[in-house]
Amino acid sequence: MKKTGKRKRAVMMKTAETKKKMFLRKNKKKKTPLANSQPMAREKYGFYIPVDIVSEILLNLPARSLGKFRCVSKSWLSITSNTAFIRANAQRNPHSLIIEGMNRSGRYCLASAEAISESSIRLREYLPLQFSSDYSLAQASCDGLICRYHKIRPCVINPLTGQSVPLPRDGDELNCKLGFYFHHSTSKYRLIRFTDTMHESEVLVVGEHSWRRIPGSLPAFFYLPYPLDLNGNIYWLAHSLNEDTSEVPPDTVVIFDEEKEVYSVISLPPLEKLHDLEAHLLDFNGKLGLWVARKNNTIDVWIMENVWIKRHSINYAQIHACPSQFNPRWRASVYGAVTIGDEELLIKLSKCRASECKAPHYIVRCNLKSGACVVRNLMGLSHLSFSTFPYTETLANPQSPAST
Repeated sequence: MKKTGKRKRAVMMKTAETKKKMFLRKNKKKKTPLANSQPMAREKYGFYIPVDIVSEILLNLPARSLGKFRCVSKSWLSITSNTAFIRANAQRNPHSLIIEGMNRSGRYCLASAEAISESSIRLREYLPLQFSSDYSLAQASCDGLICRYHKIRPCVINPLTGQSVPLPRDGDELNCKLGFYFHHSTSKYRLIRFTDTMHESEVLVVGEHSWRRIPGSLPAFFYLPYPLDLNGNIYWLAHSLNEDTSEVPPDTVVIFDEEKEVYSVISLPPLEKLHDLEAHLLDFNGKLGLWVARKNNTIDVWIMENVWIKRHSINYAQIHACPSQFNPRWRASVYGAVTIGDEELLIKLSKCRASECKAPHYIVRCNLKSGACVVRNLMGLSHLSFSTFPYTETLANPQSPAST
């Protein structure tokens, strides 16, 4: 009897151990073939995508989609948080114009006007702004980040993600001319500011709490707003303050070297005086460009190639969708422009000069070679401000530079 009992207990223990092994085997987690930390799984499935190929695939995705893919793995989060990756992705995203105004709900917001096809223009609205344009003004953009300088809370904001970082207040925010750029040596975003009465300029590292004066004097000009950040330089259109134009040209382009922090000056093409025209600088596929709205209902596009060369001339008086009362001779009729590839220009037009005029505003997509135009009325937005900047969606974080 004792032997029989021992045998039964041994069989029961063996059976229980077998069931336990079967349970563990059944509920054991399967190894994913894509995990870099599990080489045995990759050998079993024979399927592995190198990191550089994954990076190239992610690089071609729209910035608004990349935020979702950051949740896939730590590896993908690391790839999409890299500074070089974010800047390269922004360059591949479609170029558009960023606009500030009031939406249908009565709240101020930032919106982008983007050309999505040869015959279509899309208006995309972002998060509502905390303060109205009575107290604020978008003054500069860089890598999809917007600097809004206002009395209550000056800040740098990413319209796509809603992330922002406050800037130090000193009571003179709205009177400053501002430049915004990415400093490559330190991989940090910086602001440069001055007023027309100052003889010095100041630099602020975004995220810090004090401005630093730049040694040397500021060229004595009256600077137009909305400078251009291009190839390590910031460019301003400027008028001479000297009545004697024999020594100093009446109109010029002032250049600020972002690394050396020094100024230089180049001349403009032969034009009428700037105060009689509406002119802005633009990035023409990596080259310094200038578009000028003239009194004869045309927009001239100039490119700097050692010397200024006039590449295109657009007759925008023939744009049939604009109302008959549209007056292209008004200096503030053309607010901003951005190039789309080699052949197209996206332009914002209005017949009103006031920042809160109720007159309609228009986005025009113009083919520089054929002259064909597609026009869209900015319905749904009112009280539009002067501020119109080139824009591209990005995941850049204004609060702190991404890892390199």
